[in-house]
Amino acid sequence: MIKIGKTELGKIPKIAIAIADREDNKLIKPAFVDILEIRVDQFKKADPIYVRNVIETRRKIGVPLILTVRNKEEGGQKDISNELKLSIFKECIPLVDAVDIELRSPILSEVIKIARKNKKLVIVSWHNFKMTPNDKMLKDILNKAKRSGANLVKIAVKANKVEDLNRLMRFTIENKSKNIITISLGEIGSISRLTFPGLGSLITYAYINRPSGLGQRTLDELREHLRVYYPKYNQYYIIKSRTIEYA
Repeated sequence: MIKIGKTELGKIPKIAIAIADREDNKLIKPAFVDILEIRVDQFKKADPIYVRNVIETRRKIGVPLILTVRNKEEGGQKDISNELKLSIFKECIPLVDAVDIELRSPILSEVIKIARKNKKLVIVSWHNFKMTPNDKMLKDILNKAKRSGANLVKIAVKANKVEDLNRLMRFTIENKSKNIITISLGEIGSISRLTFPGLGSLITYAYINRPSGLGQRTLDELREHLRVYYPKYNQYYIIKSRTIEYA
């Protein structure tokens, strides 16, 4: 069993949404979100103290937080120096439940050390917005991420044809015991947001205001499909939504 904060992963699908510093807590809290991914690369300012203040505000929502300062080469919206990123991680990791750091990041080992010191879960991620690598490369990415110290390994790659989607689906099934998050990006891969959680991918991603990844669906749309196709998720949603309604 693996958890982000108090949220257990694996038994039923869990939805994360990426947010920046613009969204209002009053909009997010009743939206019934399992996990928030704090995307610092989308903030208007990347000053560590400013980021810390935003995170302290997000903690009031009461759901687990993942801290992410995404590299521009892997989907980030702006260039942030590695020195500044490391300062942000040092300042803010104590306030969150998990950190997402790219496998190819020059500061990977340093961020993992900080997370370990603060007893936070580590997601090591790898993105390719052009294609889906071959099976050997996918396996190599997973193994390298595990060796680096990942608790969770996230692999998000674009599907240019149905076979790309199918290969990542098989990869997910074959490696579901290794604590993975897999996403097939793009129009062809969009169905993975719904189906991969049933095959072993531990988190699926949606959005409220604007997508942060290719092929993302809105939170409401994805959630309603999950309710239809995952009876246990539907039960969980009904109980949770009542709790929020009467809180």
